[in-house]
Amino acid sequence: MPQPVSKIVSNPKDWFDARVSLRDAFLQKNGLGQAKLALIGSDMASRRYFRLQKDAGQSVLLMESVPDLSPLATPGHRLSDFIRLSAYLRNIGIPTPQVFEADEAEGYLLLEDFGDVSFKAALEQGMAGREALYETATDILIWLRQNAKADDIVLPDYYQSHVHTGRRRLIDWYVPAARGQTNPDGLVEGYLDVWDRIEKSLPPVPEGFLHIDFHFENLMYPKGVLDFQGAMKGPVPYDLANLLEDARMDVPTDLRDRMIERYCQSMSVIEKKNFLDWYRVLATQFHCRVMGQFIRLAVAGGKPRYLEMIPRVAGYVREGLKDPVLKPLADWFDAQKIDFAKVDGFDANVIRPNIRPDAF
Repeated sequence: MPQPVSKIVSNPKDWFDARVSLRDAFLQKNGLGQAKLALIGSDMASRRYFRLQKDAGQSVLLMESVPDLSPLATPGHRLSDFIRLSAYLRNIGIPTPQVFEADEAEGYLLLEDFGDVSFKAALEQGMAGREALYETATDILIWLRQNAKADDIVLPDYYQSHVHTGRRRLIDWYVPAARGQTNPDGLVEGYLDVWDRIEKSLPPVPEGFLHIDFHFENLMYPKGVLDFQGAMKGPVPYDLANLLEDARMDVPTDLRDRMIERYCQSMSVIEKKNFLDWYRVLATQFHCRVMGQFIRLAVAGGKPRYLEMIPRVAGYVREGLKDPVLKPLADWFDAQKIDFAKVDGFDANVIRPNIRPDAF
């Protein structure tokens, strides 16, 4: 028999392995008891995916997830949100996987199969050109801005979320790694105060529906959107920054500029100026969170592979700090002697003793 939640304390794999009989029962109930399962991947959340072959060569995907109420569930990755947001986005013209069957209590979904080719794979395999793929991705965000009204569906507030709180991870995790010592009291508070002053100096940011994890590996070729379950209501430049300043792959600066122009083409001069200022703020905040998060994943999560992406993200930070809107932040980093020049050679075992217990 599957173990109760209280008995499973190590990791999601233990959870999944203890519940094979429940998974088999779900498949049997939905006429797939004899289908062959092929594991096709997992993600940073507590989920795994299998492809099942049906009759006549058709296939469906099984999402196997830690249930929403489990202590092992990943924040921002609720099955209930996946189901309702998939339906909402499909209704406004965004292609997301149809949910055929669901057992939310136990953590199983049967989904439409969008295939194996992400936008990243399509680019790498020469199936489509870089410009065309980025135009399609940018146009999806334009469509979302025009048609997805955040007040039409209940969404978490970005500014009250773990994502926004994660701004501080640069200080909590990267700075001790770079300096080789524990942070002094007040360093996080001083850093966040600079961000607050920058944001208060700008006109209000336009808000709307945010995908939150919008990048080439979550877009399926030729046109499909995945991993939207963490959607929020918040500042609309965030998703475009996520797309165009990707930690996983290089995006040429001239292409980035063209996609920003494409996204802003219907804006007035004032609207565009405000958008560009907030784009820079949100993009650099995103990179600061991600740099710290990659250190955290290596130190606390045993995933050192994420350290390989830090140099690319640090490059985005160095570039962003040249923008006048971020001068207060650049000055603060200079005063604190925090730089982003040497960002490799990190060792999780060396870093670990220098992380404060209150690190986020």
